[in-house]
Amino acid sequence: MRRLQRKVDNRGGKAEDAEKQDWKFGRNEGPMTWPWKLMCAILYMLPWVDVTEKTVYFVERFPAFVWTEYFSEPFEHWYNIHEYAPLFIFFATYLGIVRNKKIPHVARYHVMMGVMLDIVAMILIVTEENLPTGILWTPWSDLFYALMFWFIFLLVIYCLFFCFLGWYCEIPLISEGVYLQIEQAEQLGA
Repeated sequence: MRRLQRKVDNRGGKAEDAEKQDWKFGRNEGPMTWPWKLMCAILYMLPWVDVTEKTVYFVERFPAFVWTEYFSEPFEHWYNIHEYAPLFIFFATYLGIVRNKKIPHVARYHVMMGVMLDIVAMILIVTEENLPTGILWTPWSDLFYALMFWFIFLLVIYCLFFCFLGWYCEIPLISEGVYLQIEQAEQLGA
């Protein structure tokens, strides 16, 4: 029934125009090219670099996961080349990519999603650094490292999967923030 109704509405073009005005649809839909997919995949490594620095204890305790560190090693040098490198990377991606309307919306979405996941990883790291010493050297800290490892690892894999398909990935609360940031960047006159 809905398919039939959409076909009828498409003759007038009203349903298609209404769908394009939806805030999740994007302004300039087009296929995301492979260079943009690779750029987004590189930016998804930022939260992974942050987390692998803190989950060393988890990897030492479970050596079967040592292979996960190999993904972040090429990017650790560039991310830690200077103390202000993460800040520079953030502003370069936000001002140069997210605000640029010439870039496909889905690519800007994935770039901003990488930045938001990095913010989530930073919140977890700050939480870990501010744990009381009575908790920091107990089995509870091992549980926290394991949860941090798996949480960011699975989120990055999930986002990379949708990135290489060229689709939007939906993560509750985080995706809404990404959509709002892109919409706000467009309204600022990008």
